[in-house]
Amino acid sequence: MSSWILGLALAVLAAVLAVLYLWLVRRPETETAAGLRALANLRWREFATIIGQAMQQRGLRDAGRGPDQGGDSTSSQLLMTDGHARWLLSCKHGMAYRLGASSVEELAGAMDLAGAQSGILLTEGRAERDALAAAAERGIEVIDGRRLWPLLKPFLPIDTTRRIVDAASAQAKRHTLIACGGALALGLAVAVLLPRLQSGENSAPATVAAKPTAAPAQQAAPAAAEAAPVDDGTTIQDNPDDATLTRYQGDIARTLSTVPGITRAYWLTRATLVIDRSGSDQVVWPFICGELERYPPLRTVRVQLNPRPGSDDAVRWRQCRTM
Repeated sequence: MSSWILGLALAVLAAVLAVLYLWLVRRPETETAAGLRALANLRWREFATIIGQAMQQRGLRDAGRGPDQGGDSTSSQLLMTDGHARWLLSCKHGMAYRLGASSVEELAGAMDLAGAQSGILLTEGRAERDALAAAAERGIEVIDGRRLWPLLKPFLPIDTTRRIVDAASAQAKRHTLIACGGALALGLAVAVLLPRLQSGENSAPATVAAKPTAAPAQQAAPAAAEAAPVDDGTTIQDNPDDATLTRYQGDIARTLSTVPGITRAYWLTRATLVIDRSGSDQVVWPFICGELERYPPLRTVRVQLNPRPGSDDAVRWRQCRTM
């Protein structure tokens, strides 16, 4: 098969896979993240109105205020009815929420006080596994950020949703152009380099046949030279000394500080890497782990993700590997 045909096929395959990923996976994720930020910026009254409209589409109507209205503008309850049974909705308004089993138990207790037979727990944040397990046992529905944006999107102002969708599509288009350019470069590289590699393989037997009687000592010398690795400072060691480990950490900090979405990377301690960021977790985390994975002695360090400026994000600690 011609190297140009192979290169073209590889370029087309890479471009198709990249386009499918960018439009079917990344674009919805980008839209959801922007939509949740827009929801989190709403005042509680606006947020509650949109929730009421969404619940009406499910056959629920307002039945009065919930039992817990203690003045917390970001965590309130709505009492609704479907005509036969009462429903209590607990709304954790804000992206910083990480719901656990305690949030489910709190709603279950409020349901008993309100005489509600069913409950729904909503948040722009995230529900942890223990919350989902406890909700399943209690018969409570949990709607976190992954499901909340599609549910409330139709009830936001049209200009707001259009702005969010257009921004996500524009980003996907930019990334598509970059990905197609990379795929084209990959195909061109394969088309150019493959014939050279094949010609090198074909000429190797002739070179060996030209010197069939090389002395054993002469054959042993190149083998020994090949077996002895030369540490030119670019080889990453599994068990480096302190000076080398410090150099590795400096290389990581400098590299990550140039990544889009990361404003600064520095080491707080030998085992803690601090990241100041302007991008979301989904954007910067693959770059952080990709860089740490290159250095075996630093793969298990703790990464402190500082909140983005002007956001409600909390400080988070994560690890690429645990061992």
